[in-house]
Amino acid sequence: MKTSFLLLACACALGQPNSRSEWQLAPLLAPGQELVYTGTCVEESLVPNVQFQRQYRLETWVFVLGGAPSRWDVAVMTALSQRGTRAEPAGKEVKLISVRLEHAQINAQGKLTQNGTPLIPLSGPPTFETGCFVEVTPARLTKTSMWEVNEGVRPPRSWQVAGLEAVNGVTCVKVVGQQQSPDWDRPRGDQTAWRRRDVVWIAPQLGVAQKVERVIEQRDPLRRDPTQRVVVQYELESPFRYQGRLSDDRKQEISQARKFHDDAAALLKQPLQNRAQLDALYKKVSLHLESSAPTPYRKAVVHLASRIENAKNGNGGGEPTSEENPRPVPAVRVGQRVPDFVVNELTSNKQTRLARLLGRPVLVFFYAPATETGKEVLQFVKGLVQQHGDKIGVMAMAATNDVDFVRKQHADLQLPFPVLDGGAMRLTFGVDATPRLVLLDPEGYVRTAHTGWGPHVPRDIADELQLLRK
Repeated sequence: MKTSFLLLACACALGQPNSRSEWQLAPLLAPGQELVYTGTCVEESLVPNVQFQRQYRLETWVFVLGGAPSRWDVAVMTALSQRGTRAEPAGKEVKLISVRLEHAQINAQGKLTQNGTPLIPLSGPPTFETGCFVEVTPARLTKTSMWEVNEGVRPPRSWQVAGLEAVNGVTCVKVVGQQQSPDWDRPRGDQTAWRRRDVVWIAPQLGVAQKVERVIEQRDPLRRDPTQRVVVQYELESPFRYQGRLSDDRKQEISQARKFHDDAAALLKQPLQNRAQLDALYKKVSLHLESSAPTPYRKAVVHLASRIENAKNGNGGGEPTSEENPRPVPAVRVGQRVPDFVVNELTSNKQTRLARLLGRPVLVFFYAPATETGKEVLQFVKGLVQQHGDKIGVMAMAATNDVDFVRKQHADLQLPFPVLDGGAMRLTFGVDATPRLVLLDPEGYVRTAHTGWGPHVPRDIADELQLLRK
């Protein structure tokens, strides 16, 4: 009876808020331990009048392969599956779009390395999620602790303790991380700025995250407010430790998955030339799937088998990736065809599509509505429409967030064409300053392009229109 009472008292004590004022948040891992995290990732556009959102299911497994008390070798697998805007029916399989399995090391301060320090991508979903590990200082942390972590080419990330909070019955130390590009507070017109905020609830018993929330915002050039956002949220489902056969099966499948991946890497770059080798490798992978005991890391093998099969059939075997720094979209040049696109109108609830304007020359121009130059450009284009009528198409792209001003100006100038949101297509048309005027021929090919305004610009546009009308 006394023993039962003591056990009950201990259990109750574990559920009570931790009143300690100092914490040693170093990881406490052991060989065979497996951490399973599940959650979501949402990427979306914040540009007014632009509707874009993608949702993903995010799963991460961390398996401790071995190591000393101050350093551990781990396998980290991240699986991503794209979700619709509505919840899938119960029992419906969700197609995986990415599975990445890597070997990594974790030191006593919680720093994870894998061929250097892996960086969380600034755009798109993370294909290798490692935010459950927070690098801390060797000293004990208090409620006022603050520290910085270096991240190579990026600015240092600052952390601070925000207090204690319970997550699913586990009392955690809540820490908040902040990081941003140098130009976030000083907007520029020639590059994308970004800001990242992490909130991590660390379970002191394990020294790893019980819950993670991360928000990364980006702001396009010529913008004052964020234009893209990625939100990641996930929680720890289980911290089980496996021994004996269960642990050995996991280690074996992890090792085999990595070997299959390494064997396939070079072949998938040129699948048509390596079809015979891919076919032989596919048979090896299939044999492994048929003859070995399944583990959670089988997802990496199954996904690789699907990529190999697609590559053999000529459907490509590429893997979606997230860029550390988003690659700039190449701007169309003179002589190149502009891909079709749809843009929201700021002066109505309609949309304008490029394809519907083709069959005649189309003038696409970006302008700043509140400037005298912008007003002069509008007057010039209005004159062109009055001269040529419906024999030319116009796409007026306003570089502003002030929709009310755009609508008032549109009415005051009695413009015979709608004004569109210029934020979405800025990169496609190479807009690093305004005004920017691009004239397309009736098939959508760029005929001439100008940045800036002067007497030569309207003359050149008029001359090109005359040539296109012949």
